[in-house]
Amino acid sequence: MSPSPVAWRAGRWVMWAGLGAAIVWGAVATVWCPSPPVPPASSMADEEQGFDLPVVRNPGYLGPQACAECHAARVAEFKSTRHYQACCVPQSATTRMPAGFAPGKGNFVSRIPGLRFEMTQADGEFAQQTYRTTAAGEQATSSPIAFVYGSGAKTDEVYFTWHDDRLYELPMVWLDPFQEWATSPFDPHGSKDFSRDLTIRCVECHNTWFEHTPGTLNEYSRDNIILGVTCENCHGPGRAHVAFHQAHPDSVAAQAVVRPKHLSRERQMDLCAQCHSNAIKHRGPAFSYRPGEPLDDFYKTLHTAHPEDDHVANQVQYLRQSRCFRESETLTCSTCHDPHRPRSAANAGSVSCLKCHAAVDCADRGRLPLEVQDNCTGCHMPRLNKVQVYFQTATEAYLPPVQRYEHQIAIYPTARQQVLLEWYRTQTDAHSREEAVRLTQALAKQKLADAERFRREYRFLAAIDACREALRFDPSPAASAQLNDLLKTQKEIDTDFSEAVKRMQDRFYPAAIELLEKILTLKPDLAKAHGRLGTAYANLGQQQRAIEHLQAVAQYDRDDPYGYAMLGWLAYLDGRPEEALEQYLRADDVEPYNARINLQMGLALSKLGRWPEAVERFRKVVAIDPRDAAGYHGLGQALRQQGQTDEALRFDLGAARLTRFQDPEILLSLAETYASLGRYADAADTANRGLDAARSKNHRLEGEIRRRRDEFRARDGQRPAALK
Repeated sequence: MSPSPVAWRAGRWVMWAGLGAAIVWGAVATVWCPSPPVPPASSMADEEQGFDLPVVRNPGYLGPQACAECHAARVAEFKSTRHYQACCVPQSATTRMPAGFAPGKGNFVSRIPGLRFEMTQADGEFAQQTYRTTAAGEQATSSPIAFVYGSGAKTDEVYFTWHDDRLYELPMVWLDPFQEWATSPFDPHGSKDFSRDLTIRCVECHNTWFEHTPGTLNEYSRDNIILGVTCENCHGPGRAHVAFHQAHPDSVAAQAVVRPKHLSRERQMDLCAQCHSNAIKHRGPAFSYRPGEPLDDFYKTLHTAHPEDDHVANQVQYLRQSRCFRESETLTCSTCHDPHRPRSAANAGSVSCLKCHAAVDCADRGRLPLEVQDNCTGCHMPRLNKVQVYFQTATEAYLPPVQRYEHQIAIYPTARQQVLLEWYRTQTDAHSREEAVRLTQALAKQKLADAERFRREYRFLAAIDACREALRFDPSPAASAQLNDLLKTQKEIDTDFSEAVKRMQDRFYPAAIELLEKILTLKPDLAKAHGRLGTAYANLGQQQRAIEHLQAVAQYDRDDPYGYAMLGWLAYLDGRPEEALEQYLRADDVEPYNARINLQMGLALSKLGRWPEAVERFRKVVAIDPRDAAGYHGLGQALRQQGQTDEALRFDLGAARLTRFQDPEILLSLAETYASLGRYADAADTANRGLDAARSKNHRLEGEIRRRRDEFRARDGQRPAALK
């Protein structure tokens, strides 16, 4: 299932354009050691080869086949659930892949001129073919489909492809309810196949285990994958459990495994909230949550104002708001949903309601036709369009194919009216026909009123959905015109924003500002537009305007750290590190596991001379992203300031290796660390390498590096021969 705009924004959050070098030379003073220690015996060549990135290891996930050895019936039953099929490899078109892959049915012409797609299959292999007309003729790109989300769900099927070891979401989507192809939102300025990075949070919710490369958005080891949501997502990694019972085959009591029914109510809810909530911002490494632990320790939950801003699924939040939940001490998701079986009339709907309520408890029961009296969910958990997940077909834009049950269990008058309308339409007597007409008109009027209210609140996706619902009840020209106007407005916002981002990347800031200002006349509360507008103004030196728009980001979206982080960076560049730190702390509270934010906090703390705190932040940078050279560089300098020179050397070497010994600033810092250890020959050699790098780049540090190299050489010449 395609991620919502909120989820995508959270995953692809970009700090700002033109960050440049993270460590500015001079921000950290050099400590000169007048009486250096005797240099250690290890050679510089050995040290340069001794830096290894951390390795991610499978914590014990085995896959459902290991469970099937003892629980064959349970696993076989579970394999028919949508959880098990949450991510799978493409199957033969005669079994699982949709009819759209049949010959002659896979063509889709995009609304972007000169761009078309074709979904193909050949010899059991499935692919997206992308064709784009250019000045040199039509260019074709073939993208083999590696994985499928939504197989068998009868809603939308989304497809993924590998580019090297990175996983990408393809734009083409099959909409099962409409039996046609569509596209998910994609960047018109994108790659050859217009795929987009698959965020790690998306992978976590659809799979048991992927070996993710820390610090990357979408890089994985292809050889260490367990697809789908399986037994271990709720019971924990099974290696220790399997090993124990293989060694103790007569043991009856389950060991080294989580049994959800023995967890507290909150921890049981957390099992489902892993994915059926807005808990999408990491507090630690990917795939680190374990059943039985508090979910809040691993993820930060978004605070959305409206349902259309939700992540793909947010049922847990709405269930918690229900009176049924609040007045019960035992109600959980599994009260109504058996996690081991597919949903059916036997284990959901009114069957679940009657576990806690008697039929006679419904005060409205006597006023309802007999045939609808037991439709509890129809009145109290109506099915609603999941408007935050939308696609574009050949004829429709912003079309949501998925309906979900409203999990805030309550009394919904319009839902009651719809239940009655559906029943009256099946009847032939005059009274039923009259009631059907009355209810149709009432519902259409209500939906149009909702659409107008949503429009005044700039909630265009919700307004579009309300208009479509009004048309479903009464296809009037007025409702159709209102829908078309809303679709045009939302399309204009999205198109202009995409173009504004492209213009900012090309450094055409005045043109970007024009587009962003136009967007804000249509939707003044669009936080991401305020953020980019603030950045554009800052690049043009219009600081006050920049600050106003960056402050508006948090005003309109408290889950977006962009504004705080940019305000912090501007304060840092303006020589106000204390103010910068305050803004970064706010950004860190919003985005608690972000290497860039922690890096900038480390820089601000270094400026303030708060070295222990700087070390803590830089350590967090390299823990989040072991490939962040700036984090290693900052940590090395901060450690050297505290006299921890031996450890500083390790991180300075790491920074140099990550930049292939080609960064003049980092090489100069490494040379200073060697000098602090009394290793002047190594310091001079390193500075000389830095000088070569500076010359090739016409770097501003060329003169400084040459001066320091000469000083190191002079110092090396002054040392007693026995210490050289």
